[in-house]
Amino acid sequence: MKKILTIVFLFVGIHFTVAQSDPYIDSVKHYLTINGTQTQYENAIDAMFVMLKKRFKAYGISEAIWTELESEKATHVEDIKSILVSAYKAYFTLNDIKNMTAFYESTAVKQMRADKTKLTDTQRQQIVNFYNSDTGLKMIDSREGLAKIEGEISQQWSGELYKNVLAKLAAKGYSLD
Repeated sequence: MKKILTIVFLFVGIHFTVAQSDPYIDSVKHYLTINGTQTQYENAIDAMFVMLKKRFKAYGISEAIWTELESEKATHVEDIKSILVSAYKAYFTLNDIKNMTAFYESTAVKQMRADKTKLTDTQRQQIVNFYNSDTGLKMIDSREGLAKIEGEISQQWSGELYKNVLAKLAAKGYSLD
């Protein structure tokens, strides 16, 4: 119960803050876009819809309804990114986020993510240098704690998203009950 309340408070706090343009929020959201987090959540939503289409196959739900429901994907992804800002705020300063962003936008990281075996010696050294920097060390030190918080947030978010889609289907006359 304590975890759920914490997540709810984080979510509410972020939503109130999002109304204003905040460099920290904007920077974390950009970082979550370039580091693969956004794609991870987009893929999770796609997988949820694949599963729902299978579960509701016997109902003959039109493609137009599925398209309507899936059209909200970008909003759902922005919502989770907004919520995740609070997790990053617990560990990183704005300067850290900027450093992390610059690192993830570097050719070294792009090559590392594409094919580690083709990293040059210079690129390998750039990666080592980053992880030996203050920000890199914070990333390493916070990995476990951040992953735990992100996991709890993701679980809550995905459950709410699933219930939301089921409620919209039910409102259209489709229910698994």
